Amino acid sequence: MILNAIGSLNRRLFLRTFGIFMIGILAVSWPVRAEDAEIVNAKPAMWLVEKDQGKTYFLGSFHLLPKNYNWYNGLVQSSFTSADELVLEIDLSNEATAEIQAMFIQNGFFTDEDNLKNHLDAARYEKMLTYARKYMGQEEAAAQKMKPWFMAVNLSVLAIMSSGMDPDSGVDKYLAGQAQIAQKPISGLETPMAQMMALIDHPLDVQAAMLSETLDQLDDFKAVMNGYLDAWASGDGDRIASTMINDMRKYQGMYEALLVKRNKNWVAGLEGHINSGKTVFVVVGAAHLVGPDSVLIILQDKGYNVVKIQ
Repeated sequence: MILNAIGSLNRRLFLRTFGIFMIGILAVSWPVRAEDAEIVNAKPAMWLVEKDQGKTYFLGSFHLLPKNYNWYNGLVQSSFTSADELVLEIDLSNEATAEIQAMFIQNGFFTDEDNLKNHLDAARYEKMLTYARKYMGQEEAAAQKMKPWFMAVNLSVLAIMSSGMDPDSGVDKYLAGQAQIAQKPISGLETPMAQMMALIDHPLDVQAAMLSETLDQLDDFKAVMNGYLDAWASGDGDRIASTMINDMRKYQGMYEALLVKRNKNWVAGLEGHINSGKTVFVVVGAAHLVGPDSVLIILQDKGYNVVKIQ
C-alpha cells in the first residue's frame, strides 16, 4: 500500500525529508548496478489539452528510477523543449523541507504508552522488527514507538533506495534540472505540507492496515516494484491503473486522501495553466492521470478535450 502511496506522492520529498534517518544505515539487499544493467526504453504516458493558442502537456511521472531507464527522448523531449514553463506536484524549497521534518518528528511517534505492538498481529509485529533492524538498524524499544504510517514510510523508502532506485534519475528531478538550465519557470500544484498531510492524517486502524500491507509487499519487494516500473514504462493507461491504483482502492479513506481529493484540488490551478495561452508541461505521478477519478477525467467532465499522445 505505502509503495503505491509513495508513488502517488513525491518520492524525492520523502528522500529529502527522511535523509536524517537514513544516513549510514542502508543495507543493500537487492543491488542494481546501473553500469551492468541493460538499457530499458520507456515510453511514459502523455496527454495533451489544447485551448485557443495554448497547449498543456501531461506526463505521468515515476519519482525515482533506476539509472538504466531511457525515457527523455522523442515526444517527451520535444514537448518539454517547446514548453514555456514546468508544473510539478510541489515546488520544494529547503525551508519547506525543514518545516516538514519538524512535523514528522512531532507526528511520527507515540508520545503516550501506546506502541506498534498494540496495532499489529504477532506475526507482522515480528516481521516489522526484522525489517526495522535490517533497514534502519533499530531494535524493538525504538521501533515500536513509531506510529504505523511513519514506520511504513521509513521501511518503504529505505527498501526503494536499497533496490537501486535513484532520486536523481526520477522524472521530476531530471526535468526540474532541465527547466533550471533552460530558465523555464517552475511551479507546484500544492504545498509540501498539504502533500504530507494526505499521508499522515488517518486513524490508527487505517495506518496499521497500511503498514501491514507494506510489510507483506516487502516480502517480495523487487517483484512489486518491477511491476510498477513495467506498467509506467509501458505507457498503457489501463495497465498503470490496474497496477498502481487497484490495491489503493481497498482502503477508501486513503484512496480519497492520496488521489481523489488532491486531484480535485489541483484542477483549478491546472485550468489556469490551460487557459493561459502558453505551452505548459505538467508532470505528476502517473496514478493521478489514470482511472475513474483522475485529473484528466475531471478536466474532460469540465469540457476540455484530452488527447492521449503517447
